[in-house]
Amino acid sequence: MPAIQSTYAAQHARWVEGLVLTTEPNVIVTRIAEDAEGVGFGKVCVQGDADNTITDSEPSKKFEGIAVLDATQPNGTYERYASVAVLKKGVVAVQASVAVAKGDAVYFVPATGVLTNVSTNNTLIPNAQWDTSTSGAGLAALRLA
Repeated sequence: MPAIQSTYAAQHARWVEGLVLTTEPNVIVTRIAEDAEGVGFGKVCVQGDADNTITDSEPSKKFEGIAVLDATQPNGTYERYASVAVLKKGVVAVQASVAVAKGDAVYFVPATGVLTNVSTNNTLIPNAQWDTSTSGAGLAALRLA
């Protein structure tokens, strides 16, 4: 039988997108992925066409939460019609598109879902702040209260 994995990292990544970072109380709800391309871990989820559905970021849609990592998903993402774990309260690892500072407000670009601390032409995520700082684009902790 051929080797399935022949190289190993000496150290695993500290965080991955969508990882819930603390054991403090959090709120995670289930919604159905509406988009054909699905929803990635650690990505912005907005209200879909039905009350129980979500989609990745789209202009003029209400923010619902952040998609939580689920290692049981076969392709590393929530596929269309999958049950999505959506964090509404808690701390999660996400990709910051620019340098952010702890305590900064969190915004997302409506057309792409990119997360930032820049307000210009972006949508404020209510009751959210960056919980860690970065020196540039990279993984950061986002706190939803």
